[in-house]
Amino acid sequence: MIHKIEIDIKNSVDDLGKNGYSICENMISPEIITLLIQELENRERTGDIKAGLVGRGEAKTIDGKQRDVLSSWIGNDTAGEKYFLDFAEQIRLSINRNLMLGLFEFESQFLHYPIGGFYKRHVDALKGNRNRIVSMVAYLNQNWSDADGGSLAIWENDQSLRPVIEVMPTAGTVVLMLSEDIPHEARSALRERRAIAGWFRVNPSSAGQINPSH
Repeated sequence: MIHKIEIDIKNSVDDLGKNGYSICENMISPEIITLLIQELENRERTGDIKAGLVGRGEAKTIDGKQRDVLSSWIGNDTAGEKYFLDFAEQIRLSINRNLMLGLFEFESQFLHYPIGGFYKRHVDALKGNRNRIVSMVAYLNQNWSDADGGSLAIWENDQSLRPVIEVMPTAGTVVLMLSEDIPHEARSALRERRAIAGWFRVNPSSAGQINPSH
């Protein structure tokens, strides 16, 4: 029997290959969402979550003009983290099998946007660097409404002036994007917002590349 998650992953990877991005609602079950929220809230209580940095290497700084968000790296210690990393591994294997990108490893962070928090338009990797190949965003926000704001705006490419789509940060929704090619922006919201951001990377000696077919 083919399970829903297998179908969701296959459809997401197909869309990633065609468009450079994919969106799948209800991809993560409510039970796992609850575990992940509990882990993130525990880090918020203990202060194990910090303002995100921008830049590279020793030049990394806190830039409140570019983004207002707290982050904490995900490990493999709790039930929620273990499930999420296994979920990401299924996606990695599917991408490699169907798009032949040679993805080698995955890293991810919990994100906490305060009320009014944002991350302005950006791409997750510079052209040609080949350090981050596919980006993933998984949302953890229960009972979210359009009136709360906080959408993820996605552009088709660097030249696009208007977003091709805006995705509401509803619990269970998962977005995949080509890290070098797809600009995106986390809009401000009237509520606190929680998510996971992840990046699939390659071994630099074996990096592949695809071009969206749209």
